[in-house]
Amino acid sequence: YGLRDSPAAFHSLIEKWLLKYGFKPVGSDRVTFMLRRGESVILLSMYVDDGIVATNNAKFYQSFLADLDKDFELSYQGLITWYLGVAIHQDPKKRSTKLLQKQYMKDILEHFGMTGAAPVNTPMVSHLRDRTALLCTRLTRSSGESTSSWWGR
Repeated sequence: YGLRDSPAAFHSLIEKWLLKYGFKPVGSDRVTFMLRRGESVILLSMYVDDGIVATNNAKFYQSFLADLDKDFELSYQGLITWYLGVAIHQDPKKRSTKLLQKQYMKDILEHFGMTGAAPVNTPMVSHLRDRTALLCTRLTRSSGESTSSWWGR
């Protein structure tokens, strides 16, 4: 820690370990990796030395963590509530996850000295609104989904 190249060196080390374990990089940025064994999947995304993991199989996940802990010092902090400036609210009963950037927005307003600014409506060109509605209607009809589910309401 403390050296300019430390994050890159750690990323190289963890990436080699993940690839050897069977993970495949997702996309070209090589910060997100996927491991698939049968129906079980682990998605892992790394930023410097912080990681976030999603899985559909708790036993598979625990086995992976045990193997990872043999070579790296881990700290398990329970269900994630905050990651890279994004607040994360999970409701296991509803099987829902919400990502919120309220604090990020407050920090931006504070940084630019706009905490006292009043919100204003931003007008939208009316013909664009009509085109958007038409596009959604067309997509809805071809996919069979209702408009409300298309918009997530």
